[in-house]
Amino acid sequence: MANDFWRITLDTNPDFCNLRCVMCEDHSPYAESRAERKKAGTLRPLMDVALLDKIIRDAAAIGVREIIPSTMGEPLLYPYFDTFLDLCSELGLSLNLTTNGTFPAPKAHQNVEYWANRIVPITSDVKISWNGVSESTQAQIMEGTSLEKHIDNARRFIAIRDEWSSRHYCSITMQMTFMRSNLEEIPDMLELALELGFDRLKGHQLWTHFDALQQESLRNDLVYAERWNQIVHYCHQRVAIHNQTTLRPFRLDNFFELDLTQLEDISPGGECPFLGKELWVDPGGRLNVCCAPDQQRKTLGDFGNLNGASISELISRPEYQTLTETYQDHPLCKSCNMRRPK
Repeated sequence: MANDFWRITLDTNPDFCNLRCVMCEDHSPYAESRAERKKAGTLRPLMDVALLDKIIRDAAAIGVREIIPSTMGEPLLYPYFDTFLDLCSELGLSLNLTTNGTFPAPKAHQNVEYWANRIVPITSDVKISWNGVSESTQAQIMEGTSLEKHIDNARRFIAIRDEWSSRHYCSITMQMTFMRSNLEEIPDMLELALELGFDRLKGHQLWTHFDALQQESLRNDLVYAERWNQIVHYCHQRVAIHNQTTLRPFRLDNFFELDLTQLEDISPGGECPFLGKELWVDPGGRLNVCCAPDQQRKTLGDFGNLNGASISELISRPEYQTLTETYQDHPLCKSCNMRRPK
């Protein structure tokens, strides 16, 4: 597998979030509470600003073109997020942001418009987490959100994006987790995304971190899997019709049918989308190879720490190179939700 690294994710503040989404490995109501994890000494720290600076400069030096701030925890709560933005601007790197849509304001002057004007000019895509079109579904899955507030925040952010569009276009994605609880709302989520001015609807099949979530999976019941396939077909038809009359085509991402004869394998024979292309770094500098749940991805091996080495050194080591050649046989990779059909 050739190495062509173009993107890196920095999990700057995984244990800091203002929501309790049910599917989140750290902040779900089904997870150990933050207080319990802090008492047990398992709470992860914030990424040190000096380490942040080192990693981003190191990434730029090996040709990385895009940086993702923390996708574990809410990145806008990272106290050095403005520094993150400044480094991307200085080095000519594109930001790719996933936010929970609340646009939290750690400082008095920060609000939706502040963040939009800071983020949009240097960002390729902003993914706003969203999981329902009814107040009950949205609040049930993303505990701590208000659907009305989510819609208002999105409108305000997209308005700033539109103001910048002639100078720099930043796409906006409505991002969801495919679950039984929101399955029937997906067509209406698509309509809402089109109406608000989003560019894409993207989702992922549920990682069942907790036993209580097994009943939410679409992949362990043929009835739900069949219904998912029907909705996928409908959504592609709807988007095709929409795109006949729009200047900027709308996109669906990860809307592909499940193989009803192999539900345990989301993409039989599918290749890893990350090895040789993307990297992850935890707040202490540990290099990770993918976005699998933290405890699970540790089973893939120890790939070193960036406090004492460069990215180019770590990806050249036998540990990383061997995984790129053998991952198809690893149990975690076989069960991975992120592989796509060939």
